[in-house]
This record gives sequence, structure tokens and C-alpha cells, in this order.
Amino acid sequence: MNSSNRRSGQLHVVTAIIVLAGLAAIIFAFVSNASPYGTFADARRSGGNSIHVAGELLKETLDIDARHGILRFAMKDEKGEQMTVEYTGAPPSSLSEATRVVAIGGVKNGVFHSDKLLLKCPSRYEAKAKTVKR
Repeated sequence: MNSSNRRSGQLHVVTAIIVLAGLAAIIFAFVSNASPYGTFADARRSGGNSIHVAGELLKETLDIDARHGILRFAMKDEKGEQMTVEYTGAPPSSLSEATRVVAIGGVKNGVFHSDKLLLKCPSRYEAKAKTVKR
């Protein structure tokens, strides 16, 4: 094997190693930042602060503390467990229309502390479709 072929082979090996290391870093970053969906029980067990809990927003419990930038409400998760959610930040504009919520955060002292909310609002088209049916 001449030196030109040897250098070319070494270059291919080095390139493959760099590509594999880059892919491994991307996969590691994705997995470590992925936030799983779960219930309030899962959130208590995990001890983390980036679990997604989806559930029903109990509107009658809404309490907005504008002075401190805190929104509190009760939410019922997919298993039926109810817990107080405390969200820090400006209340979402479509909060009054929301029926379901995905709160992202973790449990501390029996309260789910959320730093991000995703609201699920009923579609205005669904409402029209219900009234049009005969």
C-alpha cells in the first residue's frame, strides 16, 4: 500500500470518528433535554422540574396575583388526581377559553410549580359544527 492510499484511509477513519462523535453529542443533548409526559404522581416521584402534565383546567379555581406575576389554579390530571398549579409569568391571553392545560415543571411542597403553560382551547369550528348538526 502506498503512502497516498494510507493517508486517504486514515482521513476516512478520522472523518468517520468525527461524524460519529457529532451524532452522539446530538443524541445525548436531545435525550437529556427531552421532557416526558406524565401525571402528578409521576412528577412527585421524578423529583425533577421538567415533566409535562396534561389535564383539565378547573376554571373556578383561577387566581391571578398580578403584583407578583403568579397564576394559581387547580388542575385534574389524566388519572383524575387534582393538584394546585403555580405558574410564574404573565397569564396567557387565551386562558379564559382554555379547557385543557399542559403544565411543564415539577412538584415542590405539594404544589406543581410550572414555568411554561401550553393551553388547549376548543376550536371555534368545532362549536359551529355542533350547532349546525341536525
